[in-house]
Amino acid sequence: MDTHQSLKNVFSHLDNRNLSAAIVELENYLSVHPHQVNSDRLHALKTDYQLMADYWKRGFKDPQLPALYQSLLQRMYVLCANISKHYGLGHSAFMSSVYMRLRMTARDWSPQNIREELEAFVSETALLELEPEHLRKPKMQELYRQHQHQMNVLFDYVYTSDIWSDGKATAMEELLLSPTVDSNDQQLIVSAVMLSLLEHFDISKFRTLVHVYQQATDERVRQRALVGWVLSLDSRLAVSVYPEQKALVDKLLEDENCCKELVELQKQFIFCINAEQDTQTIQREIMPDLIKNQNIRLTRNGIEEQEDNPMEDILNPEAQEKKLEQLEESFQRMMNMQKQGSDIYFGGFSQMKRFPFFNELSSWFTPFYMNHPSVTDAIGRLESDKFVNSMVEKSPFCNSDKYSFVLAFKEVAQHIPKNMLEMFNRGEITVNEISQEEQESTLYIRRIYLQDLYRFFRLFPQRAEFVNPFDREELRYLFCADPIFSKTHLEASFNEIAAFLLKQKRTAETAKVLANYGEARRDFQFWMMAGYLIQHQKANASSMNVGDDLCCYGEALKLQPENERALAGYARALFARSRYQEALKTYNLLLTINPDKKSYRLNRAVSMTNLGQYAGALKDLYRLDYESPDDKNVSRVLAWTLVCEGKYEAAEKIYSELLKGDTQSDDLLNYGYCLWFSGHIDDAADCFHRFLKETGCQPQYILENEAELLREKGITEPEQQLMLYIL
Repeated sequence: MDTHQSLKNVFSHLDNRNLSAAIVELENYLSVHPHQVNSDRLHALKTDYQLMADYWKRGFKDPQLPALYQSLLQRMYVLCANISKHYGLGHSAFMSSVYMRLRMTARDWSPQNIREELEAFVSETALLELEPEHLRKPKMQELYRQHQHQMNVLFDYVYTSDIWSDGKATAMEELLLSPTVDSNDQQLIVSAVMLSLLEHFDISKFRTLVHVYQQATDERVRQRALVGWVLSLDSRLAVSVYPEQKALVDKLLEDENCCKELVELQKQFIFCINAEQDTQTIQREIMPDLIKNQNIRLTRNGIEEQEDNPMEDILNPEAQEKKLEQLEESFQRMMNMQKQGSDIYFGGFSQMKRFPFFNELSSWFTPFYMNHPSVTDAIGRLESDKFVNSMVEKSPFCNSDKYSFVLAFKEVAQHIPKNMLEMFNRGEITVNEISQEEQESTLYIRRIYLQDLYRFFRLFPQRAEFVNPFDREELRYLFCADPIFSKTHLEASFNEIAAFLLKQKRTAETAKVLANYGEARRDFQFWMMAGYLIQHQKANASSMNVGDDLCCYGEALKLQPENERALAGYARALFARSRYQEALKTYNLLLTINPDKKSYRLNRAVSMTNLGQYAGALKDLYRLDYESPDDKNVSRVLAWTLVCEGKYEAAEKIYSELLKGDTQSDDLLNYGYCLWFSGHIDDAADCFHRFLKETGCQPQYILENEAELLREKGITEPEQQLMLYIL
């Protein structure tokens, strides 16, 4: 929602614990946007602040002063958050319509009344079971219709509600934990609380979600509460205004199971934001293979079946078997993506969110149930609902996609051939079914909910009105990088999370997590990951609060002096800094650990060449060239070492071979030096010309690049200037 700049300034002052500046800024805002109640509240707060200041000026040492100041900061935050919320509601057409609908209802929004209504629904549902069948069904449909309308409005109320008092929070917490309230209703309310928290932090709502996560016996309610409090964390307020937030989180992290679930949740968030990338993989790589290996083709009129070629079995008897293998392989690849946590259905169902059902804000968060009015209306028009029932009970679809499926199936059912509908109802056509045991697992419950959230924040028409936790800049989804988790029990799992992020090629996020490590937690794996990110230019050292890659690998070697990977990284860092003597020493050590590693031997040879130890380098290079005659990198290093050694004829033979294929610009440059040193000036100039044309370098680069070697080879300054003249 939109927020006035003056209100943003108030929040900024509160972050800095500057209450007097916040009061002045809010006074300025209220002078332009007068509101009597808010002005009275600000005046009362200012008066209390002045009394505290007057008492302090008299020289009294009040031990309660820090607590009083903290209390005033919190009062100021509550006042500004409520004003900001109403400012946003009034400056958005969509939010204004939501709020107006609430104001038009004469409903009592006290927690006690809400609870009585929700409990009454459960009682009435149970009593309907005693009714005769012909009366029960219409009454049941009407009851659910009324109740769903009530829940839609309740969702809007909770989402747009002001900062809760402690009493209201306690009453709502009891409602969310009550066994006499329907689980679907509790889940929906938890989502509304989360959505409200994303807009403006509320310690009472946050505390409610934390307690529900700790105490709920219904796993679906509990997992929604987990996602809710994680996404609503605000570490700035934890430092400045609400230290209780940090205390609540620290208490949670004492539970080993909580830490385990947070690690799983962090990975699931990453799979969520990969949804569109995974969709592209499926559309570009998997689906074409699936279609290609079946007897169907895509036409302008849809999918058409092709007849089998009777000659194919005679001319190519193994083709059918190979086609089936490829088909199974492609399908299995997609299933493996799903098992790992990928959202493989996002692409398909993202096109099915335009039904009027999804115009209702709460519909995106409502758990799927067969008695939902939109579902009963859709199924009521089908001749048989066996297939639909089977699909929604056993399919791996999230709640939002199940609603899409039912609504879409209603539209297309009349166009499906009767024999195919019969196959559906007999269970002969199914999707990848999920067992009941898996559906009850915390991993599955959480994954389904996260997919619902992702669809809302990516596809809801008015999504711009909401704070998006999947936003790549705000990085709320990367909660492990939040300072509130630094130096906590969760740090023990940071290595696992960072390694997972690296595997997913999310290097920027990896750097953020590494930056959140406490000094005491910086172990061998931390230094290795930090060194890798810096060395491969995936992150800079300052973003992780570490030294350069040489420093990182050096720290890793202090912990594991003979670790091969650490030594290899250290050697590369030394080489990049032209510290060839130390690099040579390190590569010698690496070759005692792994004598057959070609890259170590090649890099040792390059180090020796740069140190002028040509004989030793050639010994390694001749062996490598014999073992890998087609390795062009070996050939390049060998040719250049021969040039440095003065064996120009042998070097020319290698360069002439290298220049026959796909050449690198450096091949032209180095061949040019070789020709120059051997007296073939025109040919050398020709190579240099081609090099300069390909790279766009200036002619002076030819002299500066190997200035020391030019002197070593006796190329005088006049000769160098003449080469520039020719170029």
